Amino acid sequence: MKITDEAMKLRNGTRLQGYVKTQYNHLVELFGEPYTNLDNHKTDVEWIIPTPYGPASTYNYKNGYSYLGKSGLRFEEIDEWHVGGNNIQSYEWVTQQLATD
Repeated sequence: MKITDEAMKLRNGTRLQGYVKTQYNHLVELFGEPYTNLDNHKTDVEWIIPTPYGPASTYNYKNGYSYLGKSGLRFEEIDEWHVGGNNIQSYEWVTQQLATD
């Protein structure tokens, strides 16, 4: 789904906290369908996830079609994702969700 202004406001101020290794389909199972932001040119998909510690964003960065064109990875091929948040606790919460599933 196309990213909305409301979703952009929710993730405003987040910054990279760490990385997770998982498959696209696993993220969809846990967090639903991602937002798309084709105007960004660096990311293809992003999940904005409410956590008890504030919003977290999980996204690909500079490895998909938006940045690399035809030589970029398809969603299903991406297995390393960036996780942003306002604090390290939001990142840890996301990693716990991925580990307990």
